[in-house]
Formats: sequence, structure tokens, C-alpha cells
Amino acid sequence: MSDLNSILRSIPILAALMVYAGVAASDPFPARTVRIVVPYPISGPTDIRGTSRMSRSYRLMAPHAPPAISDTLARIAQQAIQPDTPHPVELVRQPGGATTRGALAVARAAADGHTLLLASNATMVINPHYFHGVEYDPVRDFHLVAPLATMPFVLMAGAAFPVDDARGLAAWLKVRPGEINFASSGDGSTGHLAGELFQRMTKVSLVHVSYNSGVSALNGLATRQVSLMFAALPLTLIYFPSEHFRPLAVTSARRLERLPEVPTLAESGLPGFEIEGWYGLFAPAGTPAVATAWLRAQISALYGSTAIRSYLLGLGLEPATMTTGEFATRINTELDKWAPVLRESRLPTGRPRDEG
Repeated sequence: MSDLNSILRSIPILAALMVYAGVAASDPFPARTVRIVVPYPISGPTDIRGTSRMSRSYRLMAPHAPPAISDTLARIAQQAIQPDTPHPVELVRQPGGATTRGALAVARAAADGHTLLLASNATMVINPHYFHGVEYDPVRDFHLVAPLATMPFVLMAGAAFPVDDARGLAAWLKVRPGEINFASSGDGSTGHLAGELFQRMTKVSLVHVSYNSGVSALNGLATRQVSLMFAALPLTLIYFPSEHFRPLAVTSARRLERLPEVPTLAESGLPGFEIEGWYGLFAPAGTPAVATAWLRAQISALYGSTAIRSYLLGLGLEPATMTTGEFATRINTELDKWAPVLRESRLPTGRPRDEG
């Protein structure tokens, strides 16, 4: 797979794309440094990590860990904006509270387009309904600048698990209520939500085990600390085929080009089961339209590069093709769709964990 840096260097510097009526030449945008807040902790360990519960050695699962998706998309957004402004475009890491700390900082920032948030569906859909005390409202406090990418999830089972497909899994779990656990990258993550939805639709009972990252959760699956996991496709691709775990189904509406032999959950007896993660770039509510239009045009131009699109597809991401209006509608639809599931599954006093 090509290195992102070499791909970005190979793309010609973008020329100014659009001229908007009403923008005074004396007051151009951007007028100063643009900051993209990345509300995720540093990640990307290169091998299988030990924990105090491990009692034997394990072989390296893969020579390299997949790149952190949030970092990759933030760097692409940075490089889309930078060529057409003399001002710096900075990536500011601000983790904590399951991304809520960074999101709140951007919500409270000046609404002038110079402070942006790289956010996922966890930040904008899951957190406000799952955690208590979240101080921002995704509809009231943010404006979507541009959708960036979507990603499906894969239902994974440990190599020793005694079923081979999702239909058989549901039947096997029904007679073992509360005996089997599933991992996720954290409370309120998309993988956690997928597990909760699976339990509701199959009427089974699983025990959720929350890790502090997707890689840690996958390590738990490989070392048999847990039995199941809904894992993001970009996390799993580098490990296939694997002696440690195997895919049972995908959460997308259709089979994946990268895993054509793996059925969807809808094909496996769960019609309507569809869930995927997504990332977008957001600004504080009230940001002038001229600023968001300029930023959106920059990102759209870079996403028109075949090299960038191929790179994202190679990671297991689908470059977002929806218009901004369509994507905003999707966010509102998901807020309504998942609210009952999230409120039913959340902890009685759960607050966002400070993972930073």
C-alpha cells in the first residue's frame, strides 16, 4: 500500500477553486491559522500487546498495525486546506472523555471557520445519548463542513469458537445467556452499539467487555480473553487470514469487495441490521457560509484525486460520496434511530471515560 505522504506529495498544489459573491478582497478566508481538533488519543501499536492476564507467549499477529484512521483523515483534511492559504493548518490533538472533551472545545470556539473538529458517529450520534452529562448538542452546536469517509464493521469470532456463521451463533448463544462476552474499543463505541443491536435483534444475552482501543480489543479476542467482537473493517484487514480469529458476517447493507465470501448480517437472518462508522469535518454552529463553502470545496477537490480515493479504499474506508445535505440528514436520522438502543444499554451513572 502506498504511503500517504508520497500520495499527498504527488498531487499538484490546488489552485483557488471558487470565488464567492460577497467576499471582500480585504477580508479573505482563512485570515489566520486553521486548527483541526483531533479528539482521539495517539494510537497504532505495532504488535500484539501483553496484559497482566496473559500467561503464555503469542506470536506477532502482523508486522505492522493499521494506521490510525482519525490521524489519516485529519492529515488528508489538513493537506486539502493548506495549499490555498498562506496561514498554517494545524492538527491539535485533544483527547479525553471518549472524544467529548475535544468536541466541547470546538463547540465553544469562535464560529469563524478557523477551528474545526474531526468527528465520528460516536462523537455526534452515540455519545449524547449513551453518556450522562455530555455538554454539547450535535444539532444545536455544530455545522457539518464535509463528510469524509464511512466504514463497515465485521462480526469476528475467536478461532476456537464452535460456530461458523452468524445464524448458528445466534442459536448457540440463546441457550447460554450471559455466558459469552464480546469486546469493543470502548463504552459507547460503534462496535459496542453493534453488539447491543445484535442482542436486541437475536434476543440473546452477552457480556460487554470494554477495552481502551480497537487494537487492544482485537488482542483480547486473539488471546481468548473474549469470544466475539464487532471490529471496524480497517482494523481487521491487515490480519486476514488469521489463525487467531475469523469473520462471521459484515454489518454493511451489501457484501464487501475486500471480503466477498463473508455474508451480511441481513443475509444471515437479521434483516435490517445495518450499521457503519463514519467521519466528518465539523465547525461550530453559526460559522459563516463563505467559510464552510471554501473549506468544503478544498476537501472535495482533494477527494477527486484517484490516488487518495484508492488509498482510503485500501484501508477499508469508503470515501464519502453523499452531499453535505444528504449527510446531515443521515446524522439526524441516526440520532432518532439509535436513541432508544443507546438509552437502554447505557450505564446508570456512566460518564465519558477520560482516555487521554
